[in-house]
Amino acid sequence: MKNFVLKFSKRTLLTFNLLILSYLFMGSVATCSAAFGHPCVIQADNTIVCWGLNKKGKEDQAMPPSGTFLQVTVGRYHSCGIRTDKTVACWGLNEEGQATPPSDTFLQISAGFWHNCGVKTDNTLACWGSNNPYWHPEKDPYLNEWKHVKTLGQADPPSGTFLQVSAGGRHTCGVRTNHTVSCWGSHLSDPPCLAGRLGNSQSIPLSGEFSQVATGLDHSCGIRPDHKMECWGGFGNHHPHRDILYSQMLGGGYMRCGLKTDNTVACFGNVDPGINEGFRIPNSTCRCSIPGTRSCNDYICTTSPSHTFSQILETGMSYACGVRTNNTVVCWGYDPYGQTFTPRGLIAKSSEPACLLYGVHNNEKETQFFIININTGSLDVHVRSRLDENHNIDALDIDPFNNQLYAASVEGSLYKVRNGAQVITEIGKIGFANIEALSFHSDGSLWGWAQGAGLFKVDKGENNELKLPGKVIIPYTGDLKLEDVTWNKEGTILYAVENLEQGSRLWAYDKSRNDVNFVCPELMGSLKSKVNALETLPNNTLAFVFEEKKNLAYGVINVQTCEMTTRGEMATVYNQVKGIAWPDCSHGDAVK
Repeated sequence: MKNFVLKFSKRTLLTFNLLILSYLFMGSVATCSAAFGHPCVIQADNTIVCWGLNKKGKEDQAMPPSGTFLQVTVGRYHSCGIRTDKTVACWGLNEEGQATPPSDTFLQISAGFWHNCGVKTDNTLACWGSNNPYWHPEKDPYLNEWKHVKTLGQADPPSGTFLQVSAGGRHTCGVRTNHTVSCWGSHLSDPPCLAGRLGNSQSIPLSGEFSQVATGLDHSCGIRPDHKMECWGGFGNHHPHRDILYSQMLGGGYMRCGLKTDNTVACFGNVDPGINEGFRIPNSTCRCSIPGTRSCNDYICTTSPSHTFSQILETGMSYACGVRTNNTVVCWGYDPYGQTFTPRGLIAKSSEPACLLYGVHNNEKETQFFIININTGSLDVHVRSRLDENHNIDALDIDPFNNQLYAASVEGSLYKVRNGAQVITEIGKIGFANIEALSFHSDGSLWGWAQGAGLFKVDKGENNELKLPGKVIIPYTGDLKLEDVTWNKEGTILYAVENLEQGSRLWAYDKSRNDVNFVCPELMGSLKSKVNALETLPNNTLAFVFEEKKNLAYGVINVQTCEMTTRGEMATVYNQVKGIAWPDCSHGDAVK
């Protein structure tokens, strides 16, 4: 036999070491499932952002739909969310109908590995998806020993009324309105490579009252009214510490974490954080639950009192995420697909009014989308996209009905800007070249300016989709060059900005009278910097972004008094801003 040498990258070695540590300190459980996961969170403007694993091709489990949401829940290769009208939308793998929700309205939903369940607005349950997961060994070779398992019933809920439900691997549990817990589905303990071994069944709950239940791959846990946690299933290996009081807990896979009543987070399990630091929650101290023992099989790590959280998020197998009390998001654990690397500038939805400002930077070298967190003390530019080419985008706006971002290139392509401004998808040609501006009307139609063609309009069809190509409303082929346009909130006035050799000019098109006037001529004429982008704010003032070489310069003008009420700069290399968009942040309520 010839000798050979295997060469590994640092990333490969790290992944290999984590897998070995998972085997040693979690037992054989970790060897029976590939690491996966795609965290999702509702951000400040009530839209959903996901990141992490997105390798299922057309399914796009980390690519949420547009619209505003009240709750989001993640499964194995799919996710679901409750929209602000309380209907449910799902996305991702749909081979067993797990991404095809019923048309009912819901109060709360939970995504499992291959199925989902939810509490409807009448407090009864509905489930959809597979009753027999792990049925495709060729698609998931780790699970091939379950190909002959018959229907398990995890998607067949019992009758009665419920307060909350949690979908796991092959079982589901729910808290009834009398605060007792019912579970249904498989009594076999996971993982599949231990098929047939009966453990402490995850589907036979403890008696008594609970305020919340959470299911994982092979176990279930519940929080009692006195805030103490108790678990069942998982071969009896899940031992929450009796001296800790919890207000929320995490289901998922091997990461067992809970939000304590003092807003710190505790994670417990049989992974030695001293040996496998990657699984340790940041800013935490760890101890053995049985002090003084030479070997420890039961660890707990708790964050410091200064490192507090408002909630923990539903996540995948070997990592966890939480929302800090300042609404930032932090993740920890095993992350081969970037599960622990949150999008830059991500701010989770909170009960306090908050909003995001979207923008697009475009120069001769690159196109990048960014956000600015308006609710933070300091205004900073956070680049979201990582586009590998210059798409030559000069126009951006947001649909007020669903907070969906759209962008247009100079060449005339119309794009959807998806997943919190992280990616773009071309949807068609507008019909004109030299697109300089976009603005949605309050009726949902999209208006814009094409140099050499004039003012155009794109109507919507029956399915709320834009009907391309657009049509010219006011043709213009002269020397007028508009930088950007924006409708006021009532949809009666369309403002447009034009740069002159000295100062700028603000146009106002009155839709009802079909005429054009100048607005605030003295103020606009006194501007020393050219205007690159224009947007109407919720109070009908106008936000400007100015042409600057080093910083992003902005200003706000009250068109009623012709006063510039705000002016400032932000230090960033992404200062060639061609368009900005402000979403309607009044959509929906925060999930407490």
